Amino acid sequence: MTTNGITRRALIAGGLGVAATGLLAGCSTVTRSTDVTAINRAVTLPDHVPWTGGPRPALPQTSPLMPSAFRRIPATLVPTDGVPGDGSTVHGSVPTNSPVPPSKGSNPYWQGLDERMGIDLDLTITPNADFGNKFATQVAGDTLGDVFTVFGSFPYLPQFLEAKAADLSPYLSGSGVRDYPYLANLPTASWRGTVFSGGIYGVPVPRGPLASQALSRRQDLFAQLGVDPSFSSVDEFVQLCREVSDPHRNRWALASVPTNALAPMFGLPNQWRQEGGRFTHMYELDEYQDLLEVSRKLVAEDLVHPDSITAYNGKVWFVQGSALMLCDTYTAIPGLLQQATPGSGFELTIAPFVGPAGSEPEPWLGDPNNTISAVAAGSEERVRMLLEVLDWCASPFGTEAWTYRKFGIEGRDFEYRDGAPVLTKTGNSETALGEFPLQYFTECPLPLFYAGHPEMTDTVHDSLASWVDRGLANPAYGLYSPTNSTKGPALGTFATNAINDVLLGRAKVSSWRSVVREWRRRGGDAVRREYQQALAARSS
Repeated sequence: MTTNGITRRALIAGGLGVAATGLLAGCSTVTRSTDVTAINRAVTLPDHVPWTGGPRPALPQTSPLMPSAFRRIPATLVPTDGVPGDGSTVHGSVPTNSPVPPSKGSNPYWQGLDERMGIDLDLTITPNADFGNKFATQVAGDTLGDVFTVFGSFPYLPQFLEAKAADLSPYLSGSGVRDYPYLANLPTASWRGTVFSGGIYGVPVPRGPLASQALSRRQDLFAQLGVDPSFSSVDEFVQLCREVSDPHRNRWALASVPTNALAPMFGLPNQWRQEGGRFTHMYELDEYQDLLEVSRKLVAEDLVHPDSITAYNGKVWFVQGSALMLCDTYTAIPGLLQQATPGSGFELTIAPFVGPAGSEPEPWLGDPNNTISAVAAGSEERVRMLLEVLDWCASPFGTEAWTYRKFGIEGRDFEYRDGAPVLTKTGNSETALGEFPLQYFTECPLPLFYAGHPEMTDTVHDSLASWVDRGLANPAYGLYSPTNSTKGPALGTFATNAINDVLLGRAKVSSWRSVVREWRRRGGDAVRREYQQALAARSS
């Protein structure tokens, strides 16, 4: 289940706290770590100038939040004029969730990136599970390079960025970003996550509403069972789960407790509710106890995969058919399609969200960014060149650059099948399954495009269009709480352990009030106060 908004990325805090403290010990010009108002000082965000030079979307863009939707690659791609780099070596530090690709010397795709960007791209690529430790080592050794991924919130992040990263506001604030048209195409909400101490200290890696979670269904398996997967209330949802679960046949309704699908049924806020400058956490609401009670029931009745809490592997269970429903981000869908066995009849649909009785649902919007990338402090000439490179990295769907980044060299890395680019075995290796970690420098707003699965564009578009205008953002996004940065991981662990105790029957739902009192005492109240101060600073 979701905890207090602390993601796994924030768990790098322990090692980074020590590393950052040592690195910043001699810095006297950075903002004090306890000065919440100064840390959250506002800045003029970059103008948002949507790119209009590409193909016309296949489906209507019914909301400013809606991604552009395409069923196929356009026959004519928009060329990229010139190269952004100056021929120098650009060192970068990035994570990857895909297999680490072959090194440049044996990777023609990577060599092609160099040629197109006009640089010698030297990447330190670290598997995501090890990235926290690697990043802490690089912080301590001051070896992060020219462009480096910054995950989540760690102690002294604003001070670290002030000391070691370029303040990009002179280049990107307001109309300045118009010098970089693809960066100007990035949405305003994403830039809010780059602001610290009155400056812009990074470039977003946007995900937009596709970072939101929804309930995917194995429509083919529901059809085989003769069960209609629709539901319109919490009770109907629980009954549906009972109908399809059969542990003796290695089949469960759910890969995990679907918190993000259940929360709108109870009218819960997205982590925090902000009203008149006052923050209230969802843990503090009676409706959260109601959600816990339903969640406990799902686990107790064996409707959730039994390893969901101790050894979660939900995507695999969903593809294999041992879990018929999976609550995960929209960005997970391409991987699910890729894992499905061709010809198996795999059919994925998305359950409509359900609200409280008599009310429209207000699902949770995911945070706008996956992460941000910072640019090392340097001369104006160097920073501007790196921004040109990042602008190339943000080139949108329909450009030659986007197509190369995702699919590589035609005839080697991919081939067209029925008009759709399909990665070859070589391409899967060289491009890291189409997710070469250059994407953690930055990239364009994610389009709805599913190579070889044009029907999925319509499925995802229809799902998003049904709710995205009512979606609830986390009001704390883009605000910095020093207490959250230092105590957040421990608070998250405390809450998660307490939630799991309830789910596994080791504690009663009625014990939750005492858990909340302790959560507040350990730091929850301090985080609240700092978010309220931060909001006031940003609003002034």
